[in-house]
Amino acid sequence: MAEAARTLPRQAPHNGMACAGRPIRVPLGKASVRQVLRRHLREDGRRMQDLAAPWQCSRQTVYDMFCSARTFSPQHIDAAIAWLGLDDFDAAELRLLGAREAGWAIDTRYILEDLAHERPVPIAR
Repeated sequence: MAEAARTLPRQAPHNGMACAGRPIRVPLGKASVRQVLRRHLREDGRRMQDLAAPWQCSRQTVYDMFCSARTFSPQHIDAAIAWLGLDDFDAAELRLLGAREAGWAIDTRYILEDLAHERPVPIAR
């Protein structure tokens, strides 16, 4: 009996359902710079090897950087932000993740402004 064409040898058909018929729940891990960059590349319809031009390296070096355990340098993150044209929120998220992966102990209490003291207090009448 001929089976359907598979992309990998011995790959079982998978429809996203468990044996009991419930959806398989995959826990989300912590976001990393690599995951966020891949997501932005996918949303723009671009490939990882396209980062070779803004990073001024070869395509193989881009793949090696994504596969290695080393952190991205701030220059690589800034070049990717400028090339992708990310807004301020996404750029700040990417820079913050990069700094945390590099080992900086960043406390968001000191970054985010507490504007509670600047809000006007309603006058009771």
